[in-house]
Amino acid sequence: MSKKGGDIKKKKISKKMTLAIKIVKSKKSGCYTFENKMISNDEIEIFFKKK
Repeated sequence: MSKKGGDIKKKKISKKMTLAIKIVKSKKSGCYTFENKMISNDEIEIFFKKK
């Protein structure tokens, strides 16, 4: 008995990722720190908006 169609391969979904780094001032100590995050290209504007 043989199966028709063979193996079904899953397609790999790839997104372009960017390392985003921003400088954030700490509210408690007043020091500047770096915040880095791997994000997709769709979320870049959201990451850099001021809170």
